[in-house]
Amino acid sequence: MRKADLILPFYKPHAGWNEHILESLKPLRAFLHEHDTALRLILANDGSPLSMYPQEILDSLQNASDEFLFSTYEVNHGKGYCLRCAVSQADGDFIFYTDGDFPFGYKCIEDAFLRLEDGADVVMGVRGTDYSRALHPHRKMISQNVRSLNRFLLGLPQKYLDTQAGMKAFRKGAGRDAFLATTVDTFLFDTEFILLAWDRGLRIDTIPLQLREGLSFSKMGMKVLVRELRHFMRILPVHWMREKVHRSDI
Repeated sequence: MRKADLILPFYKPHAGWNEHILESLKPLRAFLHEHDTALRLILANDGSPLSMYPQEILDSLQNASDEFLFSTYEVNHGKGYCLRCAVSQADGDFIFYTDGDFPFGYKCIEDAFLRLEDGADVVMGVRGTDYSRALHPHRKMISQNVRSLNRFLLGLPQKYLDTQAGMKAFRKGAGRDAFLATTVDTFLFDTEFILLAWDRGLRIDTIPLQLREGLSFSKMGMKVLVRELRHFMRILPVHWMREKVHRSDI
């Protein structure tokens, strides 16, 4: 039987954080079993106090999965670092990550699985208008600006501009290697990952994402925006250098 690793990153989760996970694992596990694939859940803790993860909750998650791994360390580093740490421990044929509250439900994991089975190296979710409506205006502006930077500075194709959607999947091998080659520790790691996969000529498929009802998103502060812009400017020259080398080899 093949194995799929589902990684859920967390930092200081709110009360009831496990509810949507448990609701999603049963149908997702059944779907994967129909496709001769076992489900391992990797819960990745980005430096939160361990008291936020009661043993009875961890036991319930373990019982709802074929395998379970709690990946943790003491100091908060950021979502990119957290996911790289978890992916380095993942050895499944297929690897998925999404936010711990399953903002897009579990069906997107099933859709991504089918794309990987069909030969895609990487699958990225693309958010619809329902997501945009749920955003604080400030975050909506940031999201639009990231798309513009992806298009005009990185040169990504139109279908890959929504790099920040919180669901990605990839195969063991070239897809996993591209993810582990990322260096950004905070939110912009998603953009770096898609850029690396594209630069390496991997097959990247997209799937539509529908936001789970009742969700809303908080405002992102200026400090965070400045930090992520700094990360973007660090990615940019590396990408341009790879492009220059690629053109010289043609």
